[in-house]
Formats: sequence, structure tokens, C-alpha cells
Amino acid sequence: MKTSRTAKPSKIKYILFLLRPYWKYGKGYMLTVILMSTLLQPVSAYLTALLPQKAIDAVMNDSPRKEVITIIVLFSVFIVIVAALEKVIQMAYTQMNLVKISNKIKNDVNEKALQTDYKYYDSPDFFVRFTFAQETYPIHAQNVMMFLPDILRGIATMIAMIAIIVTVGPVLLGITVFFVILNAIVGIPAIKPTADYNVSLTDAWRPLDYISRMLITKENAAELRSSGAGQKLLHTINAAMANFQKIYKRYIKKVAPFYLLQGAISPIQAACILVYVIFFVIAGDKSQIGLYASLTIASTALADSLNDAAGSIMQMLQCIANGEKVAEFFEADSEIEPVKENALPAPEGNYEVEFKNVSFGYENTAFAIKDLNLHISPGQRIAIVGENGAGKTTLTKLLLRLYDVNNGSVLINGRDIKDYDIHQLRLHTGVVFQDIRILAMSLRDNLTAYHNVSDEKLLEIIEKLDLGDILKKADGNLDTMISREFTEDGIALSGGEAQKLMIARLFTGPFGLLILDEPSSALDPLAEARLMNNLLDVSNTATTIMIAHRLSTVRNFDVIYHIENGKIIESGTHDELMVSKGKYYEMFVSQGENYKQ
Repeated sequence: MKTSRTAKPSKIKYILFLLRPYWKYGKGYMLTVILMSTLLQPVSAYLTALLPQKAIDAVMNDSPRKEVITIIVLFSVFIVIVAALEKVIQMAYTQMNLVKISNKIKNDVNEKALQTDYKYYDSPDFFVRFTFAQETYPIHAQNVMMFLPDILRGIATMIAMIAIIVTVGPVLLGITVFFVILNAIVGIPAIKPTADYNVSLTDAWRPLDYISRMLITKENAAELRSSGAGQKLLHTINAAMANFQKIYKRYIKKVAPFYLLQGAISPIQAACILVYVIFFVIAGDKSQIGLYASLTIASTALADSLNDAAGSIMQMLQCIANGEKVAEFFEADSEIEPVKENALPAPEGNYEVEFKNVSFGYENTAFAIKDLNLHISPGQRIAIVGENGAGKTTLTKLLLRLYDVNNGSVLINGRDIKDYDIHQLRLHTGVVFQDIRILAMSLRDNLTAYHNVSDEKLLEIIEKLDLGDILKKADGNLDTMISREFTEDGIALSGGEAQKLMIARLFTGPFGLLILDEPSSALDPLAEARLMNNLLDVSNTATTIMIAHRLSTVRNFDVIYHIENGKIIESGTHDELMVSKGKYYEMFVSQGENYKQ
């Protein structure tokens, strides 16, 4: 699936894109770093280069020892103060801000993921962009933040070093600049291959990340040990590593020549500078030893500054390429999840639901719903049955507006679902999915995912739904973690307990609509019967849609719809469908015979 993007900004704007979080979350930090880079550090470098000349000249001119020591001490004190100040800021201020802003950036990525339409999760390309943004956005933003002061410091230091060199060794300046430019030019061809390599790595590591998650999850431990699945996963790791090696070899072939040339430039540059200073500046005059020392230090510092600045610029160009790839994730155009102005609030009371001439299909699949019409009155309880792949769960996703229909409309209380604030509407639509996903949160947070209620209400729900064993595991503490993901003090739940916990959320507040997708699949028959009695208690008057494979659970529903290949092929009460002896009858009789056997 291709993402729809807004107009691409010019390349330089990707630098601003990466810097934006630092300006948003750490203006003071940015200004402090820039101030340090442009003022204190260049002055320190200037004095460091000037110190040998002043001290040696004083010795060569037979100045008193006290005067020589004074020169050394004064210069050294200032240099030490700047170094200490820089270290204190680095340890006490910089690291704290880097961690804080890095976490803010990760949160921005996660917020964007929650605001991205569900349809993108059908695309492997989206996962590559998402993973790349999640793993590298903080790193690339930090790099740009570090490169910016490096460039400014390099410029300021260059000015200071040029002031020393240009008066006595102008040719030295030319030599230094020439080699720095040569070094930068040689490195340019490696920029794009490096950016492509980083993205390829993200994709190549996905199988390894998946396997790591599988291996650390208790739910998978039994299957991996009781079959050959574990060994097959290990083979997948080997294949992924072989793929990584191929990617790395291709990358090295492209960039190695340029890096080898860059490695040869530095020693040649140092030799040229040494020859020039000895033979053309000093020219055998021993009284110029101090000047020789300062020029050597200044030229080295200038070369380092120029190389650092050039390297930072090269890294900036690299960051532009990486920033563009991170921005692709943020540029995904979502129509459903972003909060819209003037959206209708979720209505109160029971919902009237209607699918009106609805057509829908997933990309790259043959499945399709065509011209489906279905009306559910407020407070009505209907069941949707059919074989796997018939389209039952798809209707649930359309009702939650995880997808938009291709044609037709889904109506809530006579209004198109697109007119409502979808986030409010979902909070008024209680859902139990077939695939149980208990979140690594406290028992309280898991129960109050929809509505916050008092502890007394939670304890009442726990008793009503036979969740006492879970509370006992938690030693009566509602703040106990329902997972050992983060702490050994967390508790593990059985499949049935997890399913009942998910259902318990539906009792925390009023809902206009309940959607139950096989809500009792992990329960034994007795627990299932008690649960269904609770769900369909006369006190629960919410409009209810239940998706079921076990037809015995829907006998008492107001209307049962049998779906096949995205179409309603029959509907009616249980008794009516049994009399008509259609496919529902065949399924019910077949299941009954299985129970007898």
C-alpha cells in the first residue's frame, strides 16, 4: 500500500524537521550549547594555540622565570575553567536534556502511530517506516543537534586559528583548506549508500525482532517447545543473518574506496604542513621555535576544525537523507484518526445501526462486501454467524471505523459515522475482540479502559463475573500489574481469565453499542452460560451485535444474520431459521452432532 503524502518540502527542511523537537522541548538547552560552541570553546582553542609561542618566546628572550610561569598559569587557568565548565554542563545538563528530549521524540512517534489510520497496518512498507522512525528518529535528531554546534564551533575556531596563521603562514592556510575540501569531496559519494544501508538494516532486522518477541513471550513458550517451531525460528534467524551479511557486503563494496582515500589524506596533509613550516616559515631560525610550536598547533587545530565542520556538514547531508525517510512516516495521510473540528459528539442512549448499500474490500485480496444492507434497532440484540472469512469481523471493523467503506454508508442514529468524533464514539462502543490482548497495565487500568469508576464498582464487577481468583492472585490489590513484562510482581492469567477480564470492561459504564466477537471462545460451557446470562441480562439494554461460531450461544437473540462471502444469505430468529432449513440449519445440526459424538 502506498502512503498518500503531502507535498515534499525542500531537502534543507528535513534538517529543521529533525531540529524541531529540540526547539520544542529544549530551547534553553539549544541556546546554551550554541553559546558554548561559538564563544567559550573557540577562545579556549585560540589561547591553547597561542600559549606555546608566548611561553617559548619568553624563555628565548631570557625573561624571568616568574614571568614565564605567570604566562603559563594565566593561559592554563582560563583553559581549565572553560574545560571544567564544559564538563559540568555535559554531565549535569546535557545528558539530562538529551534523555528527556529523546523520550519526547519517541512519544511523538507513538502518538503519530495512534493517529495513523488502521489501513496502513496492512502494509509491510508502513512497518518499515514506523520501525525506522521509532528506532532512529531520536538518534538522527540528536545527531543534528550535535552537528549544529560542531559546525558553529568549527567556524569560530577556524576564525581564531586563521588569525594566528595568516600573518606569518598564509600558504599554510591554503594547504589546510585544500586537504579538507579534498577530504569532503571524497566522502560525498558515500552519503546515499549509507542512508539506504540504514533503511535496509531496519527491514533486515524485522525477522530478528519478531523472533525475539516470540521467544520472550510465555504464551508462545509451550508451542515452541512442544513442536519443531522453535528450531524453525532459529533457521529464520540464520537466514536473516545471512541476508544482513549480503546487505553489508553490498554496502562495503560501494563505500570502501572512498573511506580508504579519506584515510590516506590525513597523513599526507600532516606531512605537507610539517615541510612547509620547517623550510619556509622557520627557515633555520631557532628564535622562531615558539612560532613553530604555535603554527603547528594552530594548523592542526584548523585542520581538525575544518575536518570536523566538513564532517558535520557531511553528516548533516546524511541526516537530510535519514530525516526524509523518518518524515515519510509522519507524512502518511490519515483521514480517520486525526481529531476533526465540528465533529458531532457521541450520542447518548442505545444506538440505531444501519449498513446502507455498503461495499468494501481489502487491498490485494479477492474478498469483498457488496451492496450490504442491515438495520439494527436501538436496544436490539442481533447475531452474525457464518464460516471463517465470510466477513463477520470486517463488519465490526467498519462499525468501529477502523476502515472506511468504499461505497455506501454506515449510519449511527441516522447519521453517517464519518460525522461523529470517532474517538468519543468508540468509547461508547464496547468491544470484545476474538483475539485476546491483555495489556501490560494494572488490574485497575485494564478494567477501566473505557470508563473510570470507583473501587467499589470494580469490586462489584469482579464478583459478578467470577473474577475473584484474579483478585486473589493480585492479593486484593487493584494496582497489581497484569503481566510480568516489567516486574516479577505481576500476575499471569489463563486464557479464560483474560477473556473474562476483557468482558468485565463492558460493565464499567453505559454503552450505546456492544460488539462481541466470540466473547466466550476460551471459556468452558458452564462459565460460558453464566457469562451469557450476565451479558444478556435484562438490565443491559445496549444495542448488541454478537459474532459467533458456536450457534448455541445465539439462540435467544432477536435476529440472526447468516453471512457468506460478504453477503447476507438468510436472517431471522433461531426458530425461523431452523424451520427454513437453510445453511444455518445445516450448521446448527452439524454442531449438535459433534457435541453428541
